[in-house]
Amino acid sequence: MLSNFAVVVRCIESYQNVRSCSGVVIDFERGLVLTSGSLLSCLIDTNAADRQSLATVDQLAKTLKFEIIVKLENNHSKSSSFMALKCQLRSRWYCRQVQEVLDNSMPSHRWSFTIPPEKQWDNMDDGTKAANTNPLAEENHSNQKSDPSVITQFLLLQITDTNKKFLNSDPIEMADRRLLKRGDVVEVISTPFGDSYPLIFYNSSTKGIISNICGKKNQLFLTDARCLAGSEGGAVVCKLAGQSKASLVGVVMSPFCFKDTEWTGFTLVVPIDLILTSLPSKHHPLVHDFMALKLPNSTRSNLTPNSDISFFDKVSSAVVYIQSLSSWGSGVVIDRYKGLIITCSHVVHPCNSNSDDDCNHGESDRKVRVLTTKPIKRWYNAVVLYPKQHCQVLDVAVIKILDFLPSQLSSISLCKSDSAISTGSDILIIGYGMFPPHTYEANEPTVTRGSIASICRINNKPMLIQTSAAIQCGTSGGALISKNTGELLGITVSKVKNVNSGGIYTYISFCIPVTRIYPQIVKYNQSKDISDLKMLSYQNDSAVGQLWLMKATAANYRQLDLRYTMQKILCEYSSRPHKQTLMISSCSRSEVLKGSYKKY
Repeated sequence: MLSNFAVVVRCIESYQNVRSCSGVVIDFERGLVLTSGSLLSCLIDTNAADRQSLATVDQLAKTLKFEIIVKLENNHSKSSSFMALKCQLRSRWYCRQVQEVLDNSMPSHRWSFTIPPEKQWDNMDDGTKAANTNPLAEENHSNQKSDPSVITQFLLLQITDTNKKFLNSDPIEMADRRLLKRGDVVEVISTPFGDSYPLIFYNSSTKGIISNICGKKNQLFLTDARCLAGSEGGAVVCKLAGQSKASLVGVVMSPFCFKDTEWTGFTLVVPIDLILTSLPSKHHPLVHDFMALKLPNSTRSNLTPNSDISFFDKVSSAVVYIQSLSSWGSGVVIDRYKGLIITCSHVVHPCNSNSDDDCNHGESDRKVRVLTTKPIKRWYNAVVLYPKQHCQVLDVAVIKILDFLPSQLSSISLCKSDSAISTGSDILIIGYGMFPPHTYEANEPTVTRGSIASICRINNKPMLIQTSAAIQCGTSGGALISKNTGELLGITVSKVKNVNSGGIYTYISFCIPVTRIYPQIVKYNQSKDISDLKMLSYQNDSAVGQLWLMKATAANYRQLDLRYTMQKILCEYSSRPHKQTLMISSCSRSEVLKGSYKKY
């Protein structure tokens, strides 16, 4: 019997032209399989002006053959066995509502959802690049075309093979997309590289969270679950509160998401109920049969959103959007009664050229704009209290909102003990990465999940936190949150970039511990003396400067706790035959401090 409802789908044009990806059996009794339209990307003219100029189902059926690959459960066999079942194409359609979100929020001139051209490969980390250039899948995974309209197509197949009796007959629960919220844990079940080598990759599982939801009607989910080529059409499941087992909540639209050639680390997911309700009723002989799959209100599961919803709303409401000149980043409200926000210095003092003068000139009355989304959505003017110019070692800034009421802001509890910051702790990073909230349809900051990978200490005090959570441009100044306590552990500053290849390590992020910031904020609140904030600079501490500039030498090793810190990373890379050079790369939407950050 089939182990579960996720399968491999194969499209055969000729013996030498076989393409494959993942799929989901949505109705075992009728043998209906849903998969991604990118399986037909080789037939789509990406320059076609009319997206409706699709080949008809009958035309495709004459030239293409479809089948699914299922894994058979055999307790008596020492190895897994697979079976190919013949299918017939029943329908092919665009999901218009998803296309509208892509057109509005992710325009094609800046966004790409496929394996990038050769010149863009170095903007993925080495591990992801290697995985997706696997020779097994180099020629036959489905994701090839760059036109976003390709990935918003879906195919409905029906199994015609008499051996479909091998399919599992257990009913599949499908969840209403309105129940999915940011922070919900999801599992993606797919087969990387399609039919290249199912013995190893068949129905691989990866987990992540719903990082953000796009569209006024929740038309598109972003998840930080890491997927590979061939995962298009894979099943996305989630166990909501009150459920005994997980429900099918969506289908992988694209395992890749690039902005300005930079890999974001996100997988795009389309809600299952949206896909099925967008299935065209006209010219479809089986439409009445499919209506049973569309979950009318009378038969929807009586579920409630997960209990973590209030937690995510609470911790993210203190994260704000900051605009300075033409750049933007994130910040965290730490005192709503005084309107104090901490962020990164390079967010409020962006460099707009390679000139040192542009980076170092000061403005005593520098003002920025702040946008809050909760409790209310509103713009505020703010003044930069510290620093007056971007020249300090520790990349931190303090700003104060003008003309506000405490009830209009939300603040967050701060971690006040170094002992509470520990390696391996589950964390969240929250910030306005990729999307400015005033230009797209979702108003919430993006959330990614990870853990504290290592902590760099100087004089036994945490000075730098490395995490495994994915971050993107615009996350600078965002919140590093303890998943267990909801306390602010630090602010996000940067990630690593290989300056030789240009590769960006999306899943390595560096944060400043809030315990290095909070004591100076307390002193300032008591004295109202700006000079008390100058201690945040660590200007005279060479060890801190060398740490954050990734220039630590052997003479510093006695002072630093080198458990998987940047110094150890440098040692590992320099020991390779081809020497690699790493540097910290800013994750704000601007150029930043020359020498320690890299514009990209």
